[in-house]
Amino acid sequence: MTQSKKPDLKIVKKERDLTAKQRAFVKEIVRGKLDTHIDCYMQVYDVARTKTGAIPKHAHVDCSRLISNPSVALAIRKGLERKEASTVASSVRTRSYVLERLMKESQEADSDSARISALSLLGKTVNLFSDTVEIKDTRPSEDIQEEIEEKILSLLQKEEPNP
Repeated sequence: MTQSKKPDLKIVKKERDLTAKQRAFVKEIVRGKLDTHIDCYMQVYDVARTKTGAIPKHAHVDCSRLISNPSVALAIRKGLERKEASTVASSVRTRSYVLERLMKESQEADSDSARISALSLLGKTVNLFSDTVEIKDTRPSEDIQEEIEEKILSLLQKEEPNP
């Protein structure tokens, strides 16, 4: 019997964790307080502007390399997704709280004007008082096709030169 050849196995490295500076860079981008990625890079990596106030050329290159690093790019994407989810959840909680308080106010307010005001605001949240009226006009498709053909014929007749 022949011995089967064993496959060449390679050790796959675990995805490296971000360095402290990379984590700080990602955090600055996700926070969104600075205008550009290069501003975040310059702040985190302590890069000073030139004497003329310009950004050093190496900073653009280094920032680009940092952003294109798969681990950093993934961390930025995940951070932005978490921030967006948090914002949406906060907005939903606020809306729910306001509606709940308006409902309670509409039922338990001391004055009639406060109850009416709360009911009015509740009605506005569901477009109860909108003045928009939607009118749907339905016609058979044959009528529409006939109308289109008539318009095409009339346009073609206008284009033909009279002899």
